[in-house]
Formats: sequence, C-alpha cells, structure tokens
Amino acid sequence: MQIPAISGKRILICPLDWGLGHAARCVPLIKQLQQNNHIIIGCNEWQQEFFEKEISNVEYAPLFGYNVKYSEKISLGLKMLSQFPRLSLTVRKENAWLKKFLEKNKIDVVISDNRFGLYNKNVESIFITHQLFVPAPFLKTAVNKINAIFIKKFDACWVPDNENEKNSLSGNLSHGGPIPENVRYIGPLSRFTIGKRVEQKDAILILLSGVEPQRSILEEKLGRAFSQNDSQVALVRGTSRKSFVKFPAHFTVHDVADTATLEALLKSSKHIICRSGYSTLMDLHALRLKAMLVPTPGQTEQEYLAEYWNKKFGFLYMAQEKITRDSILGLLEEKDPALQKRSA
Repeated sequence: MQIPAISGKRILICPLDWGLGHAARCVPLIKQLQQNNHIIIGCNEWQQEFFEKEISNVEYAPLFGYNVKYSEKISLGLKMLSQFPRLSLTVRKENAWLKKFLEKNKIDVVISDNRFGLYNKNVESIFITHQLFVPAPFLKTAVNKINAIFIKKFDACWVPDNENEKNSLSGNLSHGGPIPENVRYIGPLSRFTIGKRVEQKDAILILLSGVEPQRSILEEKLGRAFSQNDSQVALVRGTSRKSFVKFPAHFTVHDVADTATLEALLKSSKHIICRSGYSTLMDLHALRLKAMLVPTPGQTEQEYLAEYWNKKFGFLYMAQEKITRDSILGLLEEKDPALQKRSA
C-alpha cells in the first residue's frame, strides 16, 4: 500500500455496504492512517460491528447504506437498472448528509470507498475504487461516462491495484482505457500478510459474502454438495442472519470471522471456495493462495474477475448454476485426486 503522507488530520472514512469486502479492505488503510491522524468511520450498524472487532481508538458516525438488492429470478443487470432511480437518490442524499455533517464536525479529509456522493468542495475528497471502467451488461458507454463524471468530482481517486498493467490484479477494470488525471494507484489492500501455511489433510474452506438472496443460494448449494463428503469443511457464512440449512457434523460453521480466525482458516485449508469479489482476491493474493471462484450470477465485475484470474493466475472457476456435488468435486479432484477416495 502506497498512499500519500497524511498527518495531523481528522479523517472521515466511509465504505460501501455491498457485503463486507469494502469494509474489510479499509481495515489496513485505517490502521495506517490512524498512526498520525484522528479517524471517524461513517457506516451502518453491521459494518460498525465488524470494525469494532478489527480496530480500536476510532469514532463512528451512523451512515445509511445503499441497500442494494439482487433477485433470484430477474437478471442482475435488469434489477440494477430498476433500482437506478433509488440509487441516484441515495447518492444525492449522502452528499447532503456529508454537507450537514461537515457543518457540525471538523473534518479535513473525506475518504469514500465506492460511495459516489461523499465529496465536498470544503474538504479534500478522496474516492477509492478498482473500477475505473465498469463492465456493464448494457448501456456500457453511458454507465462509464457517469462513472467518470463522479470520479472527477473528487480531488483524488485511489485505485487499490498495481500501476503496471502487467502486474494488475483487476485487469481492464482499472487499466481498460484512458486514466483520469486524479487517479493514483496505491497497490493492493489486504488485512493479511504472507506467512507459514499449515496444510490440513482434509480441509475445505468455503467463504460466503455478498448481497442476498444470492449469498443464501450459494450457501444452500455448497452445503448440499459437500454434505456426503467426509472431508472437514469450514464455512464462513459472511452474515449473522440465521441459516435455514442444516449442516452435517463435518462442517465447522462461523457466521463472521475476525481477521485472526480467517487468516488461520485460509492458511490451513487445502481447498478454498469463494466469490470472486475483488477484496477477497486481494487477500488471496497477499497470502499467495489459490481458490475456486464462484462469481455472483449476473454481477459482471465478478464474472470478469473470475475469468481473468482463471487465465492469469490459474484459479479454478465455476458458474453458480453449474454447481452440483459431482461437478464441484470433479473439478477439485483434478487438483487433488485424494478427494475422490473420500467422496466415494
């Protein structure tokens, strides 16, 4: 991570609320900045619950979320299009929220992780995104024009990726066209550092995340797929909501894992199955680990990243609708023939 030196400032940091990924990748950033600055985190209740387990000596400011909803039946593109008026209203609403917040609180710098409305001419406004270029399923030109317009409203745009395109973790998402003048590549963000890996003979780790109902759909599919396999399975659900899946005895289930627990699970697992969210991929890259990627259906960013990491880094890739016991074990068995004996 290579961010500009900031010292003696009061900094407001606000991550997007689409899953825990944006909050998680802000953790190393906050820890570095709080060494010489006072940090206030603008977030909702469940984000604050996560941060309180990870970071101390910060303030919190209640901030509403975007509350994006996916659909089980309608394509994600159409669902997002139907929510566009509400999302536009949310952007205007958060811009008004920031204006009022600044009137009542002394803030020098605002850092927004993918929240488009958190800029203000009276403070230094910084936007964090790895999507300078959005792989929209339709109206791509219009979507990217709007994206560029908002990025330019900020004083700076920090991209959590490598500047050298050959070493890029996000590919065309951050290098797919002319780079705006206010962009600075700060390198990947991760809570983890590479260390000794303790490989367990029968360990499978499933990391779930993202917006409902697709998170729960994948939870049910993978629970069913590994129910008859006697390998030890660790499941991190990514939510504290009650699960309606009855997991067998060889499953160890965590609702939300803190950094220490998750790092231990990642380093001790032989196989990892997860979404292809960019924050998760940065963590895997930091730990030098590989995984089977299951992108959220219709989420073009994750679908692009899954294919990109499959080709560039040799990750396995499986579409969610193709997941069955035989298909997922078959793909894993190509990498680990010993699984075949345990699943027979």
